[in-house]
Amino acid sequence: MKNFEYIYPKTMESIPKILKESNGKALLYAGGTDAIARIKEGIVKPSQLVNLKSLKTSNFIKEDADGLHIGALTRLVELINNADAQKYTGLIQAAKSVGSIQLRNMGTVGGNLCQRPRCWYFRSRHFPCLRKQGEICYAVDGENKYHCILGGDPCFIVHPSDLAPMLISLNASVRILGLEGSKEVKLEDFFVLPEKDPTRETILSKQEVLTEVVVPNKKVKSYFLKHKERKSLDFALVSIAVAGDVEGGKLNNIRITLGGVAPIPWRAKKTEEMLAGQTASEPLLEKAAEAELKDAVPLAQNEFKVYLTKNLLKRAIREFIAS
Repeated sequence: MKNFEYIYPKTMESIPKILKESNGKALLYAGGTDAIARIKEGIVKPSQLVNLKSLKTSNFIKEDADGLHIGALTRLVELINNADAQKYTGLIQAAKSVGSIQLRNMGTVGGNLCQRPRCWYFRSRHFPCLRKQGEICYAVDGENKYHCILGGDPCFIVHPSDLAPMLISLNASVRILGLEGSKEVKLEDFFVLPEKDPTRETILSKQEVLTEVVVPNKKVKSYFLKHKERKSLDFALVSIAVAGDVEGGKLNNIRITLGGVAPIPWRAKKTEEMLAGQTASEPLLEKAAEAELKDAVPLAQNEFKVYLTKNLLKRAIREFIAS
C-alpha cells in the first residue's frame, strides 16, 4: 500500500478546495466500506486520505415542509432507527437490505450512493478495463453472470447501491458542494451511463462532494424488494423500488426503479406508463413487465436476469399494492 497523508478537514465547505489542491490524488473517506477496499485492492493509490467522520454538521436527519433531509455522513443504522425516516417504508427496507449489521453501522448514506462498482475486472489491478481508462470491458467475453442487461454499452457494470433505486422512486434530490457553492439536482440525474463516460458513475467533478439527500414531503406508499444470491452480505442480483398511490385499486403517480440490472439505477418508465391509472390485473402486470425488458441485451451468462427481473417486477407491484 502506498503511503498517504491523513487529513482531518474542519468543515465540509473546505472539501472542494482540498480536492482541487490535491489534483485528483485525494480520496474521501467516511464509513470506509468502499474506500478502504479500493486502496487494499490497489485500484486507487491516493496521496491524501480525507477523513470526513468528524464533520458532524453533515450527519443529520430532519423533516420540514420541503421533506426529509438526510446528511451524506448519516450512517445507515441511524437512518433505519430514525422516527421521521420510518415514515418512508421502502427507504427503510432498502437500508436494512444493505450488507450486514456491522456494515450498516459503518456505511453512510452518501457512501452508499457514491460507491464504485463491484465488477471483479474493475476491482482487480490486473485488468486495465474501460472504467480505469483502458480500452476494453473484460466482462463482455469474460465472467458476466452478475453484469447488466440494460444500458450497458460499452461498459457492463451494475450500480451497487440499494438506497439509490428507492430514493429515485421517491423522487429524491441531492445537494452537491463545489468551489462555486452548492447546487441541487435530481438523484435520477446524478448517475452517468457508460455511453456518456465509461470511467465514472456520477456527475460529481473532482472538486465536488455530495452533502445531502432531500426526499420530497409527499406522502406516498413505497416498497423495496431485493433478490440476492446469498441471504446476507450480498449485493442485489435484481432489486425493485416502487413508490406511488393506490386509490380504489388504481395505481397513480407510480415510479419504479430497478437495481442490479444496469450501470445506473434504471427507471422502469415503460412499466410505469402502462400501469398509470390502471388496476393491476395479472395480464396487465405481465404486459408491463414484458414491455420494460423487451430491449434487454443479456450477456452469455446472465440471461436469467431477464426472467428474474420480469417476475420480481410483477411480484414487487403486487406486494406494493398489498402493503
